[in-house]
Amino acid sequence: MKCVTSNDWHILLIATVGGTVEPVVAGIKHWRPERIVFIVSPETYSQVDEIRICSRGEGFPIAEGAYDSLDVGDAQDFGGCVQIFRGLDDHVAKWLSRSAQHQVVVELTGGTKAMSAALALVARRWPCFISYVGGLERTKGGVGVVVSGTEKVLHATNPWNSLGYQAIEDACLAFDTGSYAIAAHYLEFARNNAEDPRVKKELAAVLHVVQGYDQWDRFRHRKAIAALENACASANDLLSALGATIGNRVLSLIDQHLRHLNEVVKDAPNRALLLDLLANARRRATEGRYDDAVARLYRATEAAAQLRLRDAHGIPSTSSVYYTSVPEPLATEWKAKGLAEPMELGLARAYELLSALGDPLAERYMALGLNDKGSPLSVRNTSILAHGFEPVGRDVCDKLWSAVLKIVEANERELPEFPRLSMILPLRAVQ
Repeated sequence: MKCVTSNDWHILLIATVGGTVEPVVAGIKHWRPERIVFIVSPETYSQVDEIRICSRGEGFPIAEGAYDSLDVGDAQDFGGCVQIFRGLDDHVAKWLSRSAQHQVVVELTGGTKAMSAALALVARRWPCFISYVGGLERTKGGVGVVVSGTEKVLHATNPWNSLGYQAIEDACLAFDTGSYAIAAHYLEFARNNAEDPRVKKELAAVLHVVQGYDQWDRFRHRKAIAALENACASANDLLSALGATIGNRVLSLIDQHLRHLNEVVKDAPNRALLLDLLANARRRATEGRYDDAVARLYRATEAAAQLRLRDAHGIPSTSSVYYTSVPEPLATEWKAKGLAEPMELGLARAYELLSALGDPLAERYMALGLNDKGSPLSVRNTSILAHGFEPVGRDVCDKLWSAVLKIVEANERELPEFPRLSMILPLRAVQ
């Protein structure tokens, strides 16, 4: 946003009003707004008339229909002020939508500290200018109030936008709720529109993190490794963007996760990939996406059988199994059913084969009743993401989650967990 002058723009001024009118009048004289929203309290409501009188005397009359007064009620109630100021979002959006020349200026000098802080908090999302009326001379040896007649308007673009803070905050919240693509969009847009090279680098560093975990969540492990390595190479920028506490924690986790990812891609498929599939299922369940979680747990159950047949019994693939690998009486049973070789074994038959081979994995599978009708695995088959039309509920997901951990003898602490990027704890479904 370039420098604003009163001749170039159509300005909406939103100004807090305190016990003295001079700062607000100075702001009006400087900005020469087309419309004003005065933020007042019951104690300062009458000051609006005085502001209009003084402004007229300064050569800038304010017409009767050119302003609104917004009463906050209790000027010391920070939370109440925030709730009231949120109502300005629509007002600001409508003003900005008129043209590229329509701009908003937020004047924070007047009013209580609670009013000014609340307005700054709400305004952080607006494309706007922040204005503050300082002074060339103050009472009490330079630490008191501005001496009337020495007011000076100081302003800058909204710091949340100009420094990329807002994009980073929004992206971190989106990331922590599993919306990785949305988080990347916020960061890419802000990076592409930032002019300061330092800001661009900070945004890019956070973007590397988001893209890395986004690729990981899509099982694109090699792309995830490349992005997370880029994040590590931008460590200083990442620390600057996220702060030392969160930034160092994220970098430490990335280091651990890179070791895990390199295990996943080495000689895959392997147990590291199986654990990764379970971790992905946990993320889906945490988001309340139980159908997606159960689909991954079903695949993890099948993958566990495939890996065991390969590693313990020399059967490299369940998509091409010969009777020479199938012990009696199971071989005779399958032949009677007309199964021709090479056979392609699904989940149930893979565990039948493991059971015939005397494998303990099959024993755990059978003991948990996952081969029975009505088991969580069979419910998965009626899911709208499988062969039916009913969504899977949390209860089924929880039962299958517990069962699969026992089948593969996995501990939840083994599973990689994505970092949290925000200091704010988002609302998430609780397992």
